[in-house]
Amino acid sequence: MADTRSPNSAADDDLKKHAMRVFKEATKDCADIVFEIKFDMIRDYESLHQCAVDLFKSIANTGLVDFPEELKALSEAAILSDVAVHTIVIGEYFTARKTKATLKAFQHMIATGVAPKSCSYSLLITALALDFSDPNFLVNAKKYFMEMLVKGFKPNSGSYMLVLDAISCRESEGKAREFLEQIKAKGFVPARNLYQFEVGHAIEAMSAMKMYDDLEDSITDEDMQKVFSEWRTNHDLLTKESMKMYTALIEDDNVEQAMEIFRVNAERGILPIVVVHTCVIEAYFSFGKTKDALEAYQGMLAAGVAPNCYTYTVLIKGLTADPNFIGDAKKCLLDMMDRGMRPNAATYTAVLEGFARKEDKAAEEEGKELVKVMIRKGHGPKAKAMMEVLKGSPTPLIRRVLDITFSKLKA
Repeated sequence: MADTRSPNSAADDDLKKHAMRVFKEATKDCADIVFEIKFDMIRDYESLHQCAVDLFKSIANTGLVDFPEELKALSEAAILSDVAVHTIVIGEYFTARKTKATLKAFQHMIATGVAPKSCSYSLLITALALDFSDPNFLVNAKKYFMEMLVKGFKPNSGSYMLVLDAISCRESEGKAREFLEQIKAKGFVPARNLYQFEVGHAIEAMSAMKMYDDLEDSITDEDMQKVFSEWRTNHDLLTKESMKMYTALIEDDNVEQAMEIFRVNAERGILPIVVVHTCVIEAYFSFGKTKDALEAYQGMLAAGVAPNCYTYTVLIKGLTADPNFIGDAKKCLLDMMDRGMRPNAATYTAVLEGFARKEDKAAEEEGKELVKVMIRKGHGPKAKAMMEVLKGSPTPLIRRVLDITFSKLKA
């Protein structure tokens, strides 16, 4: 029977068969039994094409690879190209965090004469930068980052920051400066929302990243590890916290501290490390782990990170929620004032309320002495502001708080 299909249909069939041959060749040396089975299940072109659609969509949704339109174009082409097929294999290994296999698949693509796309490079560089198990991975990450630039591709911001992060953790400052000068010479300038290209700024950014990594590594609490995982995969979470801190500082007339948060974010694209430490403290409180929150604050000081007014507000109000930590809340309030910061009404009222809740003479006298110290330091409580904070509290409690406060104000 004669073939009644159109010439284009026959040509499409040939291209589909070619795509399957490319796929079989790209996966024939697979050394992982799980992937052998997975790849073997893709026995026809329709399965391969659906794999491309699902895989590339999944990768784009992770936010780790910043070329969603390119991935979409590769999967939605009439017939999968050779580079699309090879990128499928690279992407499968990438999503499973099989770094050696990802590198091998990429090198196989090059060896067969197929030119990578930006997303192919991005998948590889991201995998290499995230994996600390082999020092050669960072060597290759830098190599392929440079190769992208030589070929006229613009690396995405995610790959750029991950490579800098890896360098800051594993190499010297001199190596970091050398790499930054090399990519600058190739014409690479980071996006404005990261920071202007200055080596000093970049080193500062890497220092902040290292402090973040050191902080994350030092925390073994399972709840907090989940929190860090969320921060790592959704950068908007910490960005929103930074804006919350900025807004709160402005509202309390701490304009200078607020502008420092804004400056570091806007000019240098670095998330201020004080934001991260404050978020850690706040997260511990959200889990009801008051002691851990206090230790996180102490660790913040030990790391040389200076708390701002917002940090103290979060810390002090969190401590006063637990009657066993009122003394610590008082100490932190005094520390805050000793650093030249004025506590807002909600902050100092929370401490005085904590003493009032104890309903004993010793706690009452300790509260009165605190008021006396506050007045001496120039931060005496404001009656009207306190009444706003106490609005809705039980009347007997309000009376005890006011008695503690005004007994010294009248003295």
